[in-house]
Amino acid sequence: MRSTKSKIAITLGIVLLLMGALFAPVGVAGAAEEQALQAIPSYVNPLTGVIEDQGNNPGLGQGMVENLIMKTPTTLLIDAEGTTFITFRVGLVAESQDFMIELLDANGTVEKAVPFNIVAEQPDENTQDLQISVPGVDSILRVSLVSIPMGREVVGFIQFAPEGEVVEIPTVEVEEEIDDEAISIHENSNNDEVTGVAEEDRGQLLTFLGIAGGVILFIAAAAGVSILRKKKKL
Repeated sequence: MRSTKSKIAITLGIVLLLMGALFAPVGVAGAAEEQALQAIPSYVNPLTGVIEDQGNNPGLGQGMVENLIMKTPTTLLIDAEGTTFITFRVGLVAESQDFMIELLDANGTVEKAVPFNIVAEQPDENTQDLQISVPGVDSILRVSLVSIPMGREVVGFIQFAPEGEVVEIPTVEVEEEIDDEAISIHENSNNDEVTGVAEEDRGQLLTFLGIAGGVILFIAAAAGVSILRKKKKL
């Protein structure tokens, strides 16, 4: 009797061991990797250095994109099959429509559209959490939407980095258009640097001074003649 029970116990033990060995790899493969990230919003295409928004105003544009793309919370999730998901938060929800996300290739041009799911909403904050599937954490995205108050399309970019890591945001230098006829103090002679008067203006000023001097001399001469006549009468 005891021998039969022992055999049953041994058999059950072997079965349990085989089941554990069978399902252990499945358990490891099913583990998902999760990591906190930060979204890096940029008004400038990080790969080309070009502003694609028609407003073309770096000073205002960067702030606008930062209001649209929240830096955190952002989460990286790699599932059991190795698919990379990123969840990030967007703002200005009530003021925008036709939101679109596109993946950039190595040259900074659009490769394909990226579908997204709204996984959470914060109506009081006017924000939503979006989840997307991307090739990897180093993916760079182009985001566009129509701003209802502005009545036009707005374009920005997102890249991702580990939370807390300092990432330089790309910028561009915008040269102001200068009229060819404008006077530049630095391009004039030393005297012009002091007075700020161009050569043409200098000539006009000298002409004016000459006329004024002539008028003064005429008045002085007339006054002198008048005085001499009065003296002769006396």
